[in-house]
Amino acid sequence: MLVDTDRIVGIAELQKNLPRIIRQLEKEEKPVFVSRRNNISAVILSAEEYKKISELLNLLEDMEIADQIRERMKNYNPEKNVSWEKVKEKYGL
Repeated sequence: MLVDTDRIVGIAELQKNLPRIIRQLEKEEKPVFVSRRNNISAVILSAEEYKKISELLNLLEDMEIADQIRERMKNYNPEKNVSWEKVKEKYGL
């Protein structure tokens, strides 16, 4: 993960300056990295950035599902289809 060191704040600084940091997030739409004991422990995003990332994740999930469907359809044989009427008849529906 590539981190802009200018965007790292410690927890104590975050607690003291939260309103200012939130305003900065809204203006610049760049993440703020929260450090705890010299490790990045959290990332704060603007609502707009979070929305963009969520949309990208949904798109990736859709692409994965499409890949799975294509893979499963390789072995699809329409001659093995069973009609709904036969299923109902078999199970007494």
